[in-house]
Amino acid sequence: MKIGLFGGTFDPIHNGHLIIAEWVREELQLDKIIFIPAGDPPHKQENNITPIRHRLTMVSLAIAANERFSLSDIEVKKAGKSYTVETLRTLQNHFPPQINLFWIIGSDSLFDLPNWFQPDEIVKLAQIVVYPRPAYSVDEAAARFKDRVLYVDSPLIDISSTLIRERIRQEKSVRYLLPESVFNYIRRENLYSGHQSAHSV
Repeated sequence: MKIGLFGGTFDPIHNGHLIIAEWVREELQLDKIIFIPAGDPPHKQENNITPIRHRLTMVSLAIAANERFSLSDIEVKKAGKSYTVETLRTLQNHFPPQINLFWIIGSDSLFDLPNWFQPDEIVKLAQIVVYPRPAYSVDEAAARFKDRVLYVDSPLIDISSTLIRERIRQEKSVRYLLPESVFNYIRRENLYSGHQSAHSV
């Protein structure tokens, strides 16, 4: 059995995440994709991240229609910083030995992977699957981990959670950028703005 692991802040999850996850799942014939919202990501300490209960709910809403997608709160349950290597160790101990793990990241994250906590251990615990991100070449970053990196030639989708948050703050439409269920939740919970726009998804 082959399981894809898709970590991220998901603040909020958007259609780009869903497209990439489905593309990778099909290309690599993965049995399922597990979305893992970051609890306390060490690389985003300078940012004001939306409380995890909201991010978990938004991911749950976004993936509800895909039986091959599931949600894990493994990083939320852990006290302190959320390090990828620790998440992978926990999952490896949870699954039987015949399960193969695939950690899905963008080319921007691959470029930064040498700076992560215990990067050489990360690539031993899971096969790294890289999808393209705008403005990042994978050639140099991949050299160190070339034997453990798979490239998926997925669509280059230039959507970001930062863009969505900013557009909501500016009362601009985010139509087609994220699932309607997620937008309705954002509007209902008054996320990313002191007041919500009248724009619908």
